[in-house]
Amino acid sequence: MDFELTEEQQALVELVDRILGDHCGNERLAELEKEARGSGLGSVHDAQAWRALAAAGAIGALLPEPDGGDLGVLGLALLAESAGRHTAYIPVVAAIALGVLPLARFGGHDDLVAEVAAGTRLITAALEEPGEPATLATTARRDGDTYVIDGAKTMVPYGDLADSVLIPAALDGRPALFLVPRSALTATPLLTTGLQPYADLDLEAATVPESALVARGGDALDWLRDLGELTLAAEASGVCAEAVGMTARYTSTRKQFGEPIASFQAVAQRAAGAHIDAQVLRLTTLRAAWLLDDESRGGDTAERAEVSAEVAVAKFHAGDAGSRVLHAAQHLHGGIGVDTDYPLHRYFVRGKQIEQTLGTATRQLLRIGAHLAE
Repeated sequence: MDFELTEEQQALVELVDRILGDHCGNERLAELEKEARGSGLGSVHDAQAWRALAAAGAIGALLPEPDGGDLGVLGLALLAESAGRHTAYIPVVAAIALGVLPLARFGGHDDLVAEVAAGTRLITAALEEPGEPATLATTARRDGDTYVIDGAKTMVPYGDLADSVLIPAALDGRPALFLVPRSALTATPLLTTGLQPYADLDLEAATVPESALVARGGDALDWLRDLGELTLAAEASGVCAEAVGMTARYTSTRKQFGEPIASFQAVAQRAAGAHIDAQVLRLTTLRAAWLLDDESRGGDTAERAEVSAEVAVAKFHAGDAGSRVLHAAQHLHGGIGVDTDYPLHRYFVRGKQIEQTLGTATRQLLRIGAHLAE
């Protein structure tokens, strides 16, 4: 596999890094967090950075041709990785992985896709429910020329801010995806570890038109979940890469006994282990992104079950290796590593949020084991 970026992919990375570098410095992020605490629950959404990305065409570049730049899933992974490096408070997972790319794939909502790409609308998907992860308890039934949906969803990214939500529900005993306006459901905002907006959603006889049915079948839901998990893994890759870089810079300048602590064998070994873990996470994420991108374009490189297993491998490392990287970074920083005025804490809590979202490392191991047992 060739891990070299194409000119278009490299241009996307440089564009996103430049925009987020301008908007996501430590002082500005701290100010956003302070404003969020003072004005309400405390969740942070950087609307200014999001609009800047949209205006620069970074979101549209991921969409299929002829309206988009066709950078697809690999482009999304690179964008999410950059968002992780800057710990940006932007809805990459919600609005792109769980929103605009699925709508573009399944079709039928071109105007909404264009509005999300322009930064004027937000959509997300509600993939988690109370109870067993594999159970789809939310139901939908046909009622004349409408559908009526009943159920509850939990931990929905941007669930309280999105204009519409993709809702998985059991229709005639099979999974289906419905696009539901937020006005048709009840959203309860949540304060999470990473401070990004999440919400619980209640649907009590939510009525939507026929056009709200976006896709049918388990494959559509599996693909949507895989795309969300892959994007979280890519964001974790960026988080870990920058945490390792911060640690390398700190240990190279922090001195004890007149020598940089990076020259101490124990410090060097711990840092080297973190670097290796970060590289493993990035490479498994790029492989999963490549396979998912090929599948999304109609390729036959791998079967659906294999692609899903590779996504699980990447998400496993996001939780397992990612946790080791971030703990090592904090320990090697000493006391300053737990100072909330120092930016490293933001990487730690973002990594912990990713680890717990859409399946922990243990859940991913169960998926991988089930695939190997087939």
